[in-house]
Amino acid sequence: MRLMIISLFLTLSSCFAQNSAKFVPKQVDASKKYLFYLHGGIVQDQGANAVSKDFGAYEYLNILDTLSSYGFHVISEVRPKGTDEVKYAEKLAMQIDTLISIGVAPENIVVVGASLGGYITIETVHKLKNSKINYALIGLCSQYALDYFSKYNRELCGNFLSIYESSDQKISCDRILKEPDCKSGYKEIKLNMGNGHGFLYKPYREWVHPIVEWINGW
Repeated sequence: MRLMIISLFLTLSSCFAQNSAKFVPKQVDASKKYLFYLHGGIVQDQGANAVSKDFGAYEYLNILDTLSSYGFHVISEVRPKGTDEVKYAEKLAMQIDTLISIGVAPENIVVVGASLGGYITIETVHKLKNSKINYALIGLCSQYALDYFSKYNRELCGNFLSIYESSDQKISCDRILKEPDCKSGYKEIKLNMGNGHGFLYKPYREWVHPIVEWINGW
């Protein structure tokens, strides 16, 4: 499968394996859907070939390949170790604003944040305050996250999908996302795969397909 990675002039430096292809368009196609994928914390700490003693390999590149295979323009990178989540969210917000400024409709932009990537996603949501942008959160809502982000509750604008695994310590995001306010939509899916936080380490159909169907349902 061909990996289509868009490098906008504001996109952060990319880091991909040799068998991955970087697709740099001469100009952005405003009719396409652009998907930002933000990986979990273990990749930030260990790099693209991260391995957990509890959950095995985090298949970062395979996840990108899989998402790209559905026709989305995927934008992603391996964040440097020690990345400041709030500052990274500012950069991500700038990239999204750039897409919008050159003609991409907010409805055609989706941010998929896994675990720590979900934290950055929520920080980005808070900065953009655009109810038309779409956000998928995977394995985000620990009790800490719920307590921390509850202060943003009524300022979280966008169309949201939350996916969590029943055997994981991360739970429902209802507490921070259920209130309508400037949210254009909210859906949550509870999985029962039995593999804890490892459910987001690979492109399992259990979470990939709901995201694809959610995006294609717009």
